[in-house]
Amino acid sequence: MSKRDIEEGRSIIRDLSVGDFKLDASDPNNISKRVLDERETRKKFLTRAKQIGREKEMLMVFAKYDNLLRNCSNVEERKGISQLGAYEVGKLLEFDELVVDGMAVIKK
Repeated sequence: MSKRDIEEGRSIIRDLSVGDFKLDASDPNNISKRVLDERETRKKFLTRAKQIGREKEMLMVFAKYDNLLRNCSNVEERKGISQLGAYEVGKLLEFDELVVDGMAVIKK
């Protein structure tokens, strides 16, 4: 692609065809071993919520569970609150399946 093509608004992107892309989560080769930190995870969830028009609801879920966790000191209770928060986020983002700490929170 030349500089002139760019200036005239021509793009090769419109000529590319990818088709439907589905990721098979049951294949371990398709799942990253890297665990994202909380900031990166929230950023990705919020970006997805914006895409589907649910940004405000996502921010409300974050605020709700941040407040619940802030006022809780019991370790087991914190784990339960975290799983409930993950469930709400998963339902909001329309996840088919979600596993948190080895436990299925949302099953297909």
